[in-house]
Amino acid sequence: MKNYISKYHLNSIFLPELIKELDIVEIEKNAYLTYQSSKFTHLYILVDGKLKVEFCNVDGKFFVFTFATPLFLVGDLELFHARKNSFINTISAQEHSVLLSIPLAAVKIFGLNDPCFLEFVCNQLSNKLFESSLFQTGVFLNVEEKLKRFLYYNSKKNGSLFSLEKRENLASVLGVSVRQLNRAIKSLNEKGIIISKNKKVKIIDYCSLENNIES
Repeated sequence: MKNYISKYHLNSIFLPELIKELDIVEIEKNAYLTYQSSKFTHLYILVDGKLKVEFCNVDGKFFVFTFATPLFLVGDLELFHARKNSFINTISAQEHSVLLSIPLAAVKIFGLNDPCFLEFVCNQLSNKLFESSLFQTGVFLNVEEKLKRFLYYNSKKNGSLFSLEKRENLASVLGVSVRQLNRAIKSLNEKGIIISKNKKVKIIDYCSLENNIES
């Protein structure tokens, strides 16, 4: 616990009263942290591992929103949403993951009136809004442009060599079909922008990748 608090400077985010309420939760690969509409009783902070965040619509189809890495807050949407009593998304572990949990009751007493805690929550919400807007602009971006944008921002976080998610999951994040995604990956390979093999991707031509993205 002390190592995670020190690593992520949580003492500068949470009051001592909230720090005392922290508990460690470990979940194994493919296990679930929350289910859609399950009871919302705790906030969770991802401090190690990777999570998949998805939503099931009324037709029973799952949409993957994101793959979360530290430092990621679970429950910030629910904290200020009209559906305060239940989780909005289903969240599972992509690998062995460690989270810190905070009882919702303690958050309401010690967090909601603390500027540092509220700033942390706002930053988390802002990041999620930014990431969700990157790839759900189908009117303006073709599949290859969506993939280039995904690879660009992934490389900024993880470097020029990283692993892709399962094609089905990545296609869901980008809002495209698996067939369209495969064609886009093949096209970027043929253009010499990337080299991909199995799940590994290496960025070769970073300038072409970022062209027009920052603007």
